[in-house]
This record gives sequence, C-alpha cells and structure tokens, in this order.
Amino acid sequence: MKVFVIISATVALGIGVGVVSIGLKEGGFLTTSDVGGLPELAQVQEQLRPLEACSLTYQMRDKRGQRKHPDAVFIQPCTRGEYISVVIDVPKTWAARGVGFEMTRGSMTEPWEILVEKKEVPFPDLKEALEHFAPLIVASYPERLRERRGGASEMERQLNEQRRMEQERKERAKGSYPE
Repeated sequence: MKVFVIISATVALGIGVGVVSIGLKEGGFLTTSDVGGLPELAQVQEQLRPLEACSLTYQMRDKRGQRKHPDAVFIQPCTRGEYISVVIDVPKTWAARGVGFEMTRGSMTEPWEILVEKKEVPFPDLKEALEHFAPLIVASYPERLRERRGGASEMERQLNEQRRMEQERKERAKGSYPE
C-alpha cells in the first residue's frame, strides 16, 4: 500500500510540474491574458462579431516558443466537425513590432476572448494591429470561407468517387478469374 501511495504521489507531482512548465513557457496558458473585455477594443469586437468564425490567430507561439507566419491570420469557422482553416494575408509590419494574439469564442453570439502575452506585446501596438486587421478580415473572410468550403466539398466528392470505383473494381475482381 505504501509503495502504491508513493508511486501515485510521484506521478501526480510529475504531472503537476509538467503542467506548470508548459503553462509558463512563452505563449503558454499561464503567460497569456484575455484583454477582449477592454473598452478600447469594443470597436474591433463589433466589427468581427458577425463573422462565422470562432478562432483567429496571428503570430502565436508554436511549441518551441517561436512566432511563425508574420504575413497571415489563420481563421477557423464555428461549425462543429468542419476542419478547415481560412488564411487572410496581412502586412508583415506588425511582426516586427512583436504583435501576436489569439482570438477565440465558443459561438458567433459570444464576445471574443483576445489572448495576448502582456509582457511581450505593447497594448497600443496590439490595438493598432487589430484595428488594421479587422476591416481586412471582414472584407475577405466570407468569400474565402465559401471558396474553402467549395474546395472541401469538391475534395469530398472526389474521395467518394474514388471509394466507389475501388469498390466496383473489387466486385469485378471477385469473379473475374476462371476456376
């Protein structure tokens, strides 16, 4: 019994240390803060509210702590089970200023959470970047989303056709050899 308690305590301590170390890494969940409720960002919230999107990401850190894709915002729609991402091109100038953020929400009716590393990203730069990005996103996202969905539908149709042809080939092969 004592061995079981010691092993369990060691495993729990290891998991706890792992969670804290992941959270404290650059871009980890313990180093980011939600600034979406600030009144200075209300205009951006209103511009982006009607979009059929639940995730916007710009320059968030990867697992190694590096910021990638300084020229694009990645957007994912709210539709459950739909695994597509829309890419909107933006000027690279914001990357040089250290701007990086992630915006998330659970549905189109909820306000955006704007997650940012306060120690890394100056608020005036974040606000200016969001005000610059919002009209670009609003103008091009709906059309790009339609294009991506159309492409996904076409790919699904092609995959279904390939499966059908494979099944037909197998059916033909079953009785095709003389006995």
